[in-house]
Amino acid sequence: MDSPAHLQARMALCRPEHMVLDLFVRSLRESIAQHMCQALKHAAGFILPDAPPRGAPTHRSAREYLELLHEGANTLNQLLGHDYATAVEQLSFTASGPVFSAPVGAMVMAIAGEDPHRGLFLGSGLAEATSTFGERDYERLSDSSARLRFKDEFFGPAWCTGLVRGGLLQKNPEQRFHVSLETGEPPYKDFSLLVTW
Repeated sequence: MDSPAHLQARMALCRPEHMVLDLFVRSLRESIAQHMCQALKHAAGFILPDAPPRGAPTHRSAREYLELLHEGANTLNQLLGHDYATAVEQLSFTASGPVFSAPVGAMVMAIAGEDPHRGLFLGSGLAEATSTFGERDYERLSDSSARLRFKDEFFGPAWCTGLVRGGLLQKNPEQRFHVSLETGEPPYKDFSLLVTW
């Protein structure tokens, strides 16, 4: 689904105007810290960038985010034996907690309630509001399935899979959600995900 080469190809497409909320960078940093103990980080020579000081910009470059994601996924791959796509998905899944607990995410969760379809629909709008790139589209397929389409999405399918599953499980922790890549060609800038439950 994803690989270092695919992520780096999408990274190369990022321009200075492609930005994402700093919340995502902070959440990813927390996710990496949760997946690796301090000793593993030091043993690998992996150093997390300093947290931004108070009053820092509210947006960060998409490229900066992808660089951090790439380093975190590589480290999980090397130290813990996770394949790259799984590592990206796990980092995103864990990072979804702080994203959906932050004021903007919590508002979406409160409006969506326990309805997965409403959550997926509103989540597409949240993505549009938190980044300056990409197009996201939700399509209801049945009472228990939906399609999510992504165009010019630099974060890729593994990252989107983790974020979608993490968000859905926050309101429905007992539900089993399956998210799979439905369409897309490397480097997976344009793709669709099938969500079933």
